[in-house]
Amino acid sequence: MTYLERFEDRAAIERLNADFGHELDRGTANGFVALFTPDAIYTNGPRVLHGRDAIHAFFVSRTATGPRTSRHVMTGLRIDFEAADSARGISICTTFSAEGVPEIPSTHAAIVADFEDRYVRVEGRWLFQSRNIVPIFRMNPNHV
Repeated sequence: MTYLERFEDRAAIERLNADFGHELDRGTANGFVALFTPDAIYTNGPRVLHGRDAIHAFFVSRTATGPRTSRHVMTGLRIDFEAADSARGISICTTFSAEGVPEIPSTHAAIVADFEDRYVRVEGRWLFQSRNIVPIFRMNPNHV
């Protein structure tokens, strides 16, 4: 693997992480689910979702009680390539969320978490094989 190929892989994984925040904040359920492998595992505290159908249902449930606004601010991405088509990553995410539509008067960070990821390249595209959200600070510990 050349330096340029690895650089392109890193850029693609950075884009995958950015797309995660974008789709969760402004996207569609189908766009969000497309970021994961069919057998992906997505966890946040005690919530464990297996596969795209469960991830889709979670995305849809976020707005079941009405409009919800969120912004996911991600930083500190570190990537370790294990093989040509697999990698591990860790990053930090701060999430702001509130019920309703913008402009929302004020809010605090709902959660600051480590994102522990496994990425795989499937048919030329990097996807999440797993995303494990490890809460570090949580505004409301009862809300997962």
